[in-house]
Amino acid sequence: MKTEIRILYLEDVAADALRVESQLRKSGLVFQSHRVESREAFLSQLEPPPDIILSDHGLPSFDGFTALGMAREKCPDVPFIFVTNALTREMEIEKFTSGVTDYVLKGELDYLPYAVHQALHKAEAQRSQRQRLNELYALPPQSRIESRPLPICSSCKKIRDEQNQWKSPEVFFNEHLNIHFTHGVCPECTHKFFEKTAAKAVEG
Repeated sequence: MKTEIRILYLEDVAADALRVESQLRKSGLVFQSHRVESREAFLSQLEPPPDIILSDHGLPSFDGFTALGMAREKCPDVPFIFVTNALTREMEIEKFTSGVTDYVLKGELDYLPYAVHQALHKAEAQRSQRQRLNELYALPPQSRIESRPLPICSSCKKIRDEQNQWKSPEVFFNEHLNIHFTHGVCPECTHKFFEKTAAKAVEG
């Protein structure tokens, strides 16, 4: 993470902004904060992109979700955290559908430094992963992963690395390409899984 980060803060109440900045400084975060209140000022601060955006939700002259949409268009990789007085069910849903990184209640600012650190670390990891993938794709095919076939176990699918250690695909690609996997179940395996579960229940 950078030694000093740049925060763009959409907030029309100066006292609330001071409380937020004080809480972040108490946590040891070193930053420059640029507080704006209008659409025009917000837009002007998106280039060059800040490291993170904090935003109130209910500004009378500029809606927070409008600000989010502008940020996603201009700098989609920058974390966006709402710092608001109230958290509604609608806002919770928006967290999963509109690209909001997190919500922090103004009455619970102790959580804000953690939310900011988590958002910055996640964004940095994503940038690093994307850069590594771009570098990999820029190589000619014969140069990728040390120009050699990958020895893979035909049974358990573990991959043998340069130290002759057999590792799961998740571990291997994380170590070599900084790729992180999420796990789910595909439709075909879901069907198989539930068949086995149902069979065990009948046997039991």
